[in-house]
Amino acid sequence: MALGGAAAVAGAGGGTAWVLASGDGGSDGATDAPGKGRSAEPVDGTFTTPPAAVAPQPLWHKSAKEDGTSPGVPLLTHDGLLLVSGDPLVAYDVRTGKARWSKPGICRPGAQLLFHDGKVFLADGDYEGALVAYDVRTGEETWRSRLGKQLSVEDTIAIDDRNVYVTAKDHGQSKSATEYRTAVAAVSHTTGRTAWVQHRDWGTRDYDVQGTASGTYLVYADSNLNLTVRDTATGGQVWTRKIGEEWSWRPTVAGGLVFLPGDELKALDVEKGSTVWTLAPAGRRGFGNPTAVDGVLYVSDHDDGVWAVGVKTGKRNWLCDELDVAGPETFQRVGSTLYGATGSLDGGIVALETRTGRLRWTYTDSKAVGEPWRLAVAGHRLMATHGHEIYALPAV
Repeated sequence: MALGGAAAVAGAGGGTAWVLASGDGGSDGATDAPGKGRSAEPVDGTFTTPPAAVAPQPLWHKSAKEDGTSPGVPLLTHDGLLLVSGDPLVAYDVRTGKARWSKPGICRPGAQLLFHDGKVFLADGDYEGALVAYDVRTGEETWRSRLGKQLSVEDTIAIDDRNVYVTAKDHGQSKSATEYRTAVAAVSHTTGRTAWVQHRDWGTRDYDVQGTASGTYLVYADSNLNLTVRDTATGGQVWTRKIGEEWSWRPTVAGGLVFLPGDELKALDVEKGSTVWTLAPAGRRGFGNPTAVDGVLYVSDHDDGVWAVGVKTGKRNWLCDELDVAGPETFQRVGSTLYGATGSLDGGIVALETRTGRLRWTYTDSKAVGEPWRLAVAGHRLMATHGHEIYALPAV
């Protein structure tokens, strides 16, 4: 399949494939797997770069149980393991794709995989209102924590060097048999002790908050169309404001700014909430949520173009409009290459030159999964998911 004006490999049956090196079967039981029967595992951990405009083959491919993963959740990689949110929660070896451990019943649907110091933190799978820490290497429970008799942990929001931030429901404050007041809380991820609890306004929900912890600020969006900033030390509200018609995105914070997607890309002062700069889409149809890497924002517009924008200035460095797949929703940068994972339709993984934005290659599996692609980096490997399909690609 030719993509981006070049022969980018698109799965089994997609024409010429770039086989990096022969080895033991890398598909590990996969069906219809790109690169089946081949792997690329050189001794020094680096990979041969395929010809220009040709995507590499997967090193291995796994098919998880359908409806057993949460496709909208970022992946977690640590110490040679890949964790994919779902039930069961499975830790895959990034070199082979084999499961190191599998734990049913501990990961709620859509649960984030928040990680720090060898532990992953989840709201308990039995819905009893606890926050639970699991050892990433073994999957064993390390500790579980409760906020109090009347407060139950409902979801995790964000994590930093000190705390895990969660939403909670206060069963002691109710307007009816079904409407309870919600709260935000911070729990120390070393001790499991509650650092603070702050109640939210009546009418806010406990399950629809997406947030980021950055420096001294916890920043989150909710389905009441609010963007809220709190002090991470006390939980005190710094400011809140309405953000328009879209809330289902995890705020990006960098350089003292928080960025709002929409018809224009806006940068707000994270301390004051005032607008610092605004970027118009130059006749295109607005922006998605950006990813910040080393002072640069990478963001797709609604016409499937990719922009590189200065964090501090809001000035465009380049625009790539040569993609033949949907614009990426998330990005990872490895050396001089920017990798993007696209949305659910006409999707795949793209590789761009970070200096110019030029398209290097596109990988897609041609599977009608109807779910977004996700991407994480593990050393010299790109770990990618497309719904319940899981791939390891060389970062070349």
